[in-house]
Amino acid sequence: MILCLNSTGSRECLQPASWDPVVGSPDVMHEQRRRALSAVVALSLTTTALAGWSAAATAQTDPAEAASPAPEDAAGPSAGPIGDPVPAPALEDLVLPDGSTFDLADLAGEPVLIYFGYTHCPDVCPATLGELFGVFEAEPETQALFVTVDPERDTPEFLEEWTKYLPDNLYAVTGTPGAIRRAADNYGVKYARVETTSTAGYTMSHTAELYLIDADGNLLLAYPFGTPAVEIVEDLRALDAA
Repeated sequence: MILCLNSTGSRECLQPASWDPVVGSPDVMHEQRRRALSAVVALSLTTTALAGWSAAATAQTDPAEAASPAPEDAAGPSAGPIGDPVPAPALEDLVLPDGSTFDLADLAGEPVLIYFGYTHCPDVCPATLGELFGVFEAEPETQALFVTVDPERDTPEFLEEWTKYLPDNLYAVTGTPGAIRRAADNYGVKYARVETTSTAGYTMSHTAELYLIDADGNLLLAYPFGTPAVEIVEDLRALDAA
């Protein structure tokens, strides 16, 4: 179970967030995240444009279609979960583009930013990956993990081609529909297939947050869609300095 701090500083179970990445207040979310990070440090430690976003993916998606960031009942942490750090939820039975089994423990030693999305996403996912590129420029040791919510199209073979355009410290994983669903549920991520009349046939409505895992494998923060790279970099440097 993920934990969070309420306004009085006491711990309580994190409830599904109803924050809408389109209409949510960035100022409010930023302040919540800032307070949460301060609590994490105290308790636990006492644009870049997306170059190479696969043309094959975007060509199959109607550019006029906006990807819904998440279903209305989308769960998952809004900005700043966490009182005491808790081990990052499991990501089991997922595979890398080469077909090998992914293990989150293999990324221990450096912070990891986890994002659930899909390669055919026309807007939300490319925007988020663009911010990740900005994080990489400032903090090149940071790692990122892209977990697809569209295993039907994002096969290992497809991801192998797609990741050729991405930095080496950005990993992509896929799996069976059941494995993807379990991983998403562990992080409170909601997603759903939305049929369309475009040539792509469908889009995926999904929770659009970034989850920060520290170097010790603890879940620390959840960033709402639209959080700029500079704010994430500030948090990473605050953790390094603590």
